[in-house]
Amino acid sequence: MDKRVIYYEDNRGKKPVKEFIDSFDSKTKGKTLARLDFLEKHWHEARRPFVDKIDKDLYELRVEFAWNNIRIIYAYMFRDHIVLLHGLQKKTKKIPENDKLKARNRMIDFQIRYNEGRIVLRKGDD
Repeated sequence: MDKRVIYYEDNRGKKPVKEFIDSFDSKTKGKTLARLDFLEKHWHEARRPFVDKIDKDLYELRVEFAWNNIRIIYAYMFRDHIVLLHGLQKKTKKIPENDKLKARNRMIDFQIRYNEGRIVLRKGDD
């Protein structure tokens, strides 16, 4: 069963991960989008070095291109969804705690707004 990759969207309509990806040059953006497509179709078999579990329910998608170490933190949510929560260019060995916290807060925000009916996923997607 495939999962659908969706961008976290805050209550003002901003999609931080989409904005992060859109800021890349065309080659880096292309590689990142290809990796997201792979994750969506092959999530059940994706392993290191492409993905890694970084916390209880947070994962990272790894994209290494030239000198860039791009990480997109995501969570599996609502059975059929992969929610892209936070993006960063990794410069240290470990993902900084403040980046994990930002992703976790966005995940909680998304869950609350979904439960309140303020986020509606396409019928059949949840």
